[in-house]
Amino acid sequence: MAAILRFAPLGKNGRHDPHGQWGEHGLTNEPIPFMSRCPRCGHRRLQDGYARRVLRLLLNSNGKILAYCTPCDRFWPISPLERSGIVIGLGD
Repeated sequence: MAAILRFAPLGKNGRHDPHGQWGEHGLTNEPIPFMSRCPRCGHRRLQDGYARRVLRLLLNSNGKILAYCTPCDRFWPISPLERSGIVIGLGD
């Protein structure tokens, strides 16, 4: 199941306000998009329902990261290779 996200308030310049509700950690709440291949139809689908901090928590705890295909209406756990790609993308 995808995470429920609350986004930090935006400042005047369209970026997250460092003095807003989330303080300096506003960037940790932004969704991190990644691609995952649907095992049913074989198409790569954009996944953008996880925030940076949620992905880090799931990666560090070896938790399941689920992807979703809208046309197939199906969830699946992402592959180890896709997990590695997220780690590289996060720059940790």
